[in-house]
Amino acid sequence: MGAGVFINLALHSSAKTTSTPNAQARSNAPPIHFLAARADSMMKTLYGDDASSSGAHIAHRPPASPPPLVLIVDDDEDTRFMLRTILEMRGGISVVEAENGEMATALAESMHPDLILMDGTLPVLDGFAATRRIRELASACDVPIVFLSGHAQPASEAQAFAAGCTDYLVKPFALGELERVLERHLSQRTSG
Repeated sequence: MGAGVFINLALHSSAKTTSTPNAQARSNAPPIHFLAARADSMMKTLYGDDASSSGAHIAHRPPASPPPLVLIVDDDEDTRFMLRTILEMRGGISVVEAENGEMATALAESMHPDLILMDGTLPVLDGFAATRRIRELASACDVPIVFLSGHAQPASEAQAFAAGCTDYLVKPFALGELERVLERHLSQRTSG
């Protein structure tokens, strides 16, 4: 995140003063027009002539990029909950969920996720067909798709890669395996 510059100006009234220590400090404070001119000078020093205006001075921050969005696709509610919890505990990740392949395809097209965690066995449209459809979408054809499968056979892994997945994890997987996959695919998003 970029740093911003914030300038606080204390505005003092020239109304009735009292003899409290704060009132004494207020009476010794520079006039408001002096403070505004000083703030304007500081803004010009930091940001150039474009920083001045005939009104309020606004601290400019570069727009922060939104957190990566991960689409979790699994028909098992407990698995979606577990994955969501892991991702949210990791921090800095937004999550959207789908419970079948048809929903996953629609969400991939409309939400433009940065990563998809795709179960293979899904109702309505299985993970293989959903992966193929997502690869056909212009808006989502490059998104990494990590296939999460309970099948460790090489034929199942080959079928997933043929459908267009980017990575393959066999369930149950170790938390470290998932973390390495997340790091590999989400760090590409921020670095490239």
